[in-house]
Amino acid sequence: MSKRLTMRDYARGFLVVDTILLAAVSLLTYLINYGSFQNVDNINSDGILRVDISPQFIGLGLYLGWLIMLVVFKTRDVKIVGSDFSEYRRVFNASLTVLGILAFLALFFKVDVSRVYVTEVIAIGLLVLLIARRLGRTWLRKQRRIGNLRRRVAIYGPIDEIKLELDKYKSYKEAEFEPVLTIEDNKVLVLKYLDGSKTKEVDLDHLPEVLNADGIEILQVVGTGPSSAQMHRKLYWALDGWDISFVVSPAITGVSSSKLTTRVIAGSPLMEITSIKFTGPQYAVKTVFDIVFSSVALIASIPIILLTALAIKVHDGGPVFFKQTRIGVRGQEFQILKFRSMRVGAEHDFEKISQIAGYEVNAVQFKLKDDPRVTSIGRFIRKTSIDELPQFMNVLKGEMSVVGPRPHVYKEVASYDGTAARRLLVKPGITGPWQIGGRSDLTWEESLALDLDYIEKWSPFQDLILVARTVAYLVTSRNGGY
Repeated sequence: MSKRLTMRDYARGFLVVDTILLAAVSLLTYLINYGSFQNVDNINSDGILRVDISPQFIGLGLYLGWLIMLVVFKTRDVKIVGSDFSEYRRVFNASLTVLGILAFLALFFKVDVSRVYVTEVIAIGLLVLLIARRLGRTWLRKQRRIGNLRRRVAIYGPIDEIKLELDKYKSYKEAEFEPVLTIEDNKVLVLKYLDGSKTKEVDLDHLPEVLNADGIEILQVVGTGPSSAQMHRKLYWALDGWDISFVVSPAITGVSSSKLTTRVIAGSPLMEITSIKFTGPQYAVKTVFDIVFSSVALIASIPIILLTALAIKVHDGGPVFFKQTRIGVRGQEFQILKFRSMRVGAEHDFEKISQIAGYEVNAVQFKLKDDPRVTSIGRFIRKTSIDELPQFMNVLKGEMSVVGPRPHVYKEVASYDGTAARRLLVKPGITGPWQIGGRSDLTWEESLALDLDYIEKWSPFQDLILVARTVAYLVTSRNGGY
């Protein structure tokens, strides 16, 4: 039977990938800038703190230094490679550090370095590394769907807590982790394999050996209390010297890793969670992005806006725009602006039409299946999302953002519970995670989960990713409107 691949094998594979890719980028960039490989010149000193170095040595130094920095910044750490966003950040920081060190050495020793060559190597190399990581994750997800390259987990704790944790794993679609066995929180360690193949008892001293033989990479502890604290410490000590991670599940879930900080108070390890704030430099960046992007989008779409307005007006002579009261940040009302896609007065016929067409299956969002009020032009502009273009005016007025949760009407907001009310912490958006996550096909629970995850993990970079994915979605998808 062939050896089972693990995430450690995946990480080692990227060591080879990084080495080959950076070598190829360095060599090709050198050829582009210098035409051919010249004879390597010696390193000469032209006086105190002034050194002449041939471009070959500079290229070699860049290459070796880059490989070293990728190791120093732990870009292939099995805990983050292939899943955590910090993998990309570490690759970026490692590349930036290489550039910084080279700039310092060039300035200190007065080395004449080709800025064009160095810039091309760093920029192209960084792009190639990030693309490789992205392609690697795509391949990894496909492998995990068929049961490969999952991180095998053993769960220790009370029976009830173990059952709750197993339910969470069942709902985790990416399937990065695979629970293999459970260990009940008793005086005797009873290992129960989830495939039902066997059950066995082991003592604490031999537990790591058994886990390692079964390919367990993570020992997860669930359930905490005064009586279990001492046993948890013994489990942690037992894993010393073994390549098995010890993980303690917190009582709170759904928190972004960027907001977690570990602290030790009175000798006890604690987890500090930074509260969500929508002020400061990052939010200022979001505001500037909203203004710039909306201005450019409106100017670029002037021909489309004029043609759409003309088509709507000619079709039935009614108003071009549709205004509706929506609920925005902190529960503030605003008038959302869209191209009219329904016949005039359609909103007053909602209750009557809904009895015939029926609501879509959704506990909060009230939409109609095959809405007969939509005009022929309306179906087209909804399908292509052209009807959303006027909302960039709402963004410029500060009522909406380019990216954010979908704006709801008062009737929908009135159905919110305490969890759903967190959607009102941020400005609603023209697009968001729901736009590329299924749109109208999502249940309310799925839509809410996407919105809350966006709020929890928001960053300017994430907004850029969502905008790019929205554009790709609109180009390739046939589903329209919302």
